[in-house]
Amino acid sequence: MNSVQWITVLLASLFFIQVVFYSVRNRLRDKQAFLWFSLSILGLLGAFSLAPLNRLASMLGISYMPALIFAIAFIVVLNVLLYQSIVLSEQGETIKRLVQEIALLKHELHHTERKGRVR
Repeated sequence: MNSVQWITVLLASLFFIQVVFYSVRNRLRDKQAFLWFSLSILGLLGAFSLAPLNRLASMLGISYMPALIFAIAFIVVLNVLLYQSIVLSEQGETIKRLVQEIALLKHELHHTERKGRVR
């Protein structure tokens, strides 16, 4: 392994350790932890397979292998952002529905209390 590969393995390992740390501390929920574990393992696999990635880049007509890695990383990041946007939208709808339910329950409680005082 050359120095670039060692550095890549080190950085991917640090990222994996960070994901484990946040998962153990319950900062990442199961669904998100699985996503980040998968991405960190893919990073480690990519760090160990720079030669096959170089061959893949040559087969695709890409003369500079880091450009292929950058393109793959860009696509992965866009997909993660899209997924997070979907989750955020769903949570926004859930929060809106819960706020409406709370407002309705408060209104019913207030109405019931007023009825109890009038009698």
